[in-house]
Amino acid sequence: MKVVVCGLGYVGATTAACLLKDGHSVVGIDVDPAKNERFAVGRSPVREHGIDELLAAGLAEGRLASGQSVAEHGDADAVLVCVGTPVAADGTLDLSQLQAVTADIGDALAVRLPSAAGIAVVYRSTMLPGSLERVAMPALAERAGPPGERYEVIYNPEFLREGSAIADYFAPPKVVIGERIPGAGDVVAALYGHVDAPLFRVPIAVAEMTKYADNAFHAMKVAFANELGRLADALALPPQLLADVFLADTKLNVSPAYLRPGGAFGGACLPKDLRALNACLHEQRVYAPVLAGILASNDAHKQYLADRVAKRAIAGGHILLLGLTFKAATDDLRESPLVDLAKRLLGAGFSVSIFDPDLDAKRLTGANRRLAETQLPELIGCLVDDLPTALPQADLVVLGKSMPALPAHLAADPRFLDINRL
Repeated sequence: MKVVVCGLGYVGATTAACLLKDGHSVVGIDVDPAKNERFAVGRSPVREHGIDELLAAGLAEGRLASGQSVAEHGDADAVLVCVGTPVAADGTLDLSQLQAVTADIGDALAVRLPSAAGIAVVYRSTMLPGSLERVAMPALAERAGPPGERYEVIYNPEFLREGSAIADYFAPPKVVIGERIPGAGDVVAALYGHVDAPLFRVPIAVAEMTKYADNAFHAMKVAFANELGRLADALALPPQLLADVFLADTKLNVSPAYLRPGGAFGGACLPKDLRALNACLHEQRVYAPVLAGILASNDAHKQYLADRVAKRAIAGGHILLLGLTFKAATDDLRESPLVDLAKRLLGAGFSVSIFDPDLDAKRLTGANRRLAETQLPELIGCLVDDLPTALPQADLVVLGKSMPALPAHLAADPRFLDINRL
């Protein structure tokens, strides 16, 4: 393919070099004349291992060129937008570079012969969900008409780390293609046809969000590790040894476990241990806002779930809550978020029935028995044993935890709301 790369920073220069390695022809364009000059002679505009060699090889083979505008290369198969999207002092994105290059692309599309094959306009710049739909796509449509025949808009986020960008390009953790309609990203999929990585073809806004989800998690992991390290140091414990033990658990710690959005956490361990850990942090005078904020975040999620149920319910209506214990296959009520939800719904004036196959109030022992008798008698009184009888009486059926034995048809019921999996 002939590919125009707009923006020759770390992402653009790496992308151009890797496309050349794959045998494509590449035209590089940047508003900085110095970057264009270096690119034109096969030298990397940025410091990144391996780019110089790939650019030089592409130049020697006659597949590398530098340009001033997209309109000069109307025979291109794809245009990749890799310009910067910096943030202002208030954290908002500055999309001025993206707007400028989009206008250039739109003008180029407007003069492209109607008989010419459609061109793929691929955005790689990091931007918040909705940015393409609100900013780029209207600008393109104003100049060249709606997408579909003469051009198509695709979002393809990058997952490149400075210092190992070329290796990351050819061995990414995943390939994400954001499509306006299914199949619109075929050109981009072809570019990655040789890459062995999970491929996701998703709506554009989902693709836009993936980079933020990843980077937020990466940042949180660094902060989490450093907070634990500060506490370990304050307690005269070896931080790296603690990390070794933590990282050895690839079943629960470093794994997909607990990373699906759904219900809040609860039970006898997590809330209790977090409170104890925060007390220890306070005692040791270690400032750890990530660890300190976990319980507050969980409380906010409980309120979110209660609000979500209330919005779907009829005012003063009858709600059947499926689940009361804190997770499936246990009768433990301690710190259960579903207990919290049931109390909030009763307090908001709803009539509530509760079905939980894991819970037999007569068989509770120890702390759970005391809890049921002294703090939860009202909720225990809401328990029903027969689901088929309870279902017709409900205005809303809320699934609060996993219940494999539920009737399959229930998920299609318009009264059904699953808060166990958002």
